[in-house]
Amino acid sequence: MRILEKLAQRERDARACAPQLICCLGDSVTHGCFEVFFNEKGQIDTVYEPWNGYAALLERRLRALYPAAAVNVLNAGISGDNASGALARLERDVLSRKPDLVTVNLALNDAMNPDVEAGLAAYAAAMGEIMDRVLASGAECMLVTPNFMCAYVSHALQEEGLRTIARDAGRVQNEGILARYVAVARAEAERRRVPIADAFARWQALASAGVDATKLLSNHINHPTREAHGLFVEAILAQLLQED
Repeated sequence: MRILEKLAQRERDARACAPQLICCLGDSVTHGCFEVFFNEKGQIDTVYEPWNGYAALLERRLRALYPAAAVNVLNAGISGDNASGALARLERDVLSRKPDLVTVNLALNDAMNPDVEAGLAAYAAAMGEIMDRVLASGAECMLVTPNFMCAYVSHALQEEGLRTIARDAGRVQNEGILARYVAVARAEAERRRVPIADAFARWQALASAGVDATKLLSNHINHPTREAHGLFVEAILAQLLQED
């Protein structure tokens, strides 16, 4: 990818090109959300630690690989967002920053739409337009597929409200609905020759190897643990470094 060429150029000569900017567009996972709880108002709240999310981890890894290259990663994730919402704020939050690379990680909230077919159609249209607009801006684009959601309701979830959310998420995971959204996202990316950092495939491989993927979720529903965010970084770096 062009961004790696530029990082290598800056590593050799800081005057060779401008500092590189990566924007990570996404939902609560990108935002850096982990555990969830009920606050004093009886509302569901979340633990925000963006410094432990994959966007920050990616920045640290790239700076370690190219210490003189001045690479920056902007976290453009918003908790609760879906593809249509991300499209609506794409110019303000991402394109106006003139990024060199935009990663797009969306599907978890889209997949919760009870009207599966209508949801898939809206998701495909929004994801396609996001990719088109990113590419038209001159930036490179990379699809990042999502993590798994829970496969069952964990005993760690005591509040009925959270257990209800987990039941719905488990249905989306176990009935293959999330996998259908991932397949749509992959198809939109392949149509445009957008590289795919396939984190979902890495979660599938772990599950096939007997790993209880639900235990890799910090909120026991859909937010990966801090350690599991490394799967996103591995998938992104594999594409950037063309290891796959």
